[in-house]
Amino acid sequence: MKKLSAFIVILSLSVTVFAQSKSERHEQIETVKIAFITKKLNLNTEEAQIFWPVYNDYQKELMILMKKRREERLRKDIDPNEKINLDLSYEGKMLDLKKKYKKLYSKAIPPEKILLLYQAEREFREHLIEQLNHRRKSSNN
Repeated sequence: MKKLSAFIVILSLSVTVFAQSKSERHEQIETVKIAFITKKLNLNTEEAQIFWPVYNDYQKELMILMKKRREERLRKDIDPNEKINLDLSYEGKMLDLKKKYKKLYSKAIPPEKILLLYQAEREFREHLIEQLNHRRKSSNN
């Protein structure tokens, strides 16, 4: 029942997300993501107060890495082999970031909830992709 209610909330909010500007959509998605993760992790007040600032820092660092990676991928002045090496380098940096934040998360939540966090992030991403694909199919018909 909890999964169904969480899914309904996400579904209803995600429908409104696509009718907004890019920044409004991003903000709305982040709000839904926070609610989704909070529900999945069943965070108590103390855990939430410690966890969310750490998670937000992780998201900021990850977005910076992803932006740099996108910029490198768009460069036309380097050969394909160098692009591959750069891409692999960014993969390593992202893995290092995840390892760093796993240690920081462990100061806020137990390992079981860290595992749930990784699962919740994956589920949320899959749901957004599913919604996007559904919208693309609907607009093509």
